[in-house]
Amino acid sequence: MHAWRGVCDMTADFSAVRAKARVVGIVRGREINADADISLESEALVLAWVSATAWRLAFDGLDGIGHGPSQLTLYLASGDVLELSGDDALRTIALQLTARACTMPELTRGLRAFGSLRGSPGAAHDAWFAPLLAARRAVEGITDARRQLALIDAGQLGTAMERAMAELAALTAPEDVARQRAIEAALEEESAEMFVALRRLALAADALCGSALDTLFVEWRRWVGALRDVFAAADEAWGRCCKEL
Repeated sequence: MHAWRGVCDMTADFSAVRAKARVVGIVRGREINADADISLESEALVLAWVSATAWRLAFDGLDGIGHGPSQLTLYLASGDVLELSGDDALRTIALQLTARACTMPELTRGLRAFGSLRGSPGAAHDAWFAPLLAARRAVEGITDARRQLALIDAGQLGTAMERAMAELAALTAPEDVARQRAIEAALEEESAEMFVALRRLALAADALCGSALDTLFVEWRRWVGALRDVFAAADEAWGRCCKEL
């Protein structure tokens, strides 16, 4: 498979697009060779058959896609493959499908310390979460996986969190350099799991960057999962770190 770089260059335009296609393949041992109307929903690709119940292929059930001017290949999570042939409308479907499948989810949902009274809100709380919120804002509305990778770099995010720790230490003990160093060391120790999560994020980013078309979506989901783990680890770390300030 060819590398996927440059495939997701389309800003999401979720206007209704439909296409007619011949669908050929084998799904769970069943041979498919039929015409279908192809359309997109918010979280699924719909194949509406002439004489059968429509199929809704959820985006999380797709490992990746391939496409040409009048062709679309669907790589299903089951390991099956569907080949669709039609006209240029299939290319538009493919671009919009890629954009929707790579839409960044909300990263702060489920965090306990962030934005809650128990999370000790205030200047220190805001400084701690600022690098994470900046990363989230950077990819808001971005559906190009390549651009998302460039905007959220694990190394840069780790450096930003280290800088935040230094700033918090300076705010806590502005006239005591030795105390600042002790606070920084304590914050780093309490944040060990966050830095482990950041290293895993870097590995997931490498896998996504090198993925082929047929694994683009599955590798993107793994990267997003690793990014969520970073947010969760930072959230848990703050519950401990705030006690050091």
